Amino acid sequence: MAVTVTAQALARLRADILAARLAPGAGLPLKVLQHRYAVGLTPLREALTVLSGSGLVVADGGRGFRVAPASRADFEDVALSRRRLEGMAMRLSIASGGRHWRQHIEAAQAEFAAVRALVGENRPIDEDWEERHRRFHFALISACDSPALLDFCRQLFDRFDRYRRIAIPTKSMMADVGTDHDGIMLAALRGDEEDAVARLDQHIAATASLVRSYYDEAGASA
Repeated sequence: MAVTVTAQALARLRADILAARLAPGAGLPLKVLQHRYAVGLTPLREALTVLSGSGLVVADGGRGFRVAPASRADFEDVALSRRRLEGMAMRLSIASGGRHWRQHIEAAQAEFAAVRALVGENRPIDEDWEERHRRFHFALISACDSPALLDFCRQLFDRFDRYRRIAIPTKSMMADVGTDHDGIMLAALRGDEEDAVARLDQHIAATASLVRSYYDEAGASA
């Protein structure tokens, strides 16, 4: 299926916001975006409307759109909501997931492990790492049998990840998360709901703590 112009504009805008190439709070003038992405006004408006529904973009007082601002208060809300909803989705997936779900997790982990092994002191995390990391997390909860819950989880994951990518250097600090993921996967595969959810929660909480330290050190406020 061909990718639409709107979908292309949406993907590029989302990637630039998540990577903070478009800074929190920055204005998003349509003429500038037209030049940046070489697309028309209609696809841009449609993409911005979709992103405003996901919390990455906000309306700018009737004058257009702006990248959603970043604040510690918003991060705390996003982090807690992500922990709750992904934990719920994990429980549902373990309860209903079958052989296909387990194979999906193993395949996603193998893909992620391949790029994770390449990251180190001299090679920062790149977009391939980011995408495979995301795929692994959503493989874990893909059998929850609730499209609405998965949609909320996607939105929260993206909003959480934007803070993580703003706050944490993309070098070996984040590369050494493999044992976390391996432990979550093994608990999920053996059907240990309590252990899998606890490990996932600890994993998200540990990253949240690093982001929180960024705000503490920078003296950032809402």
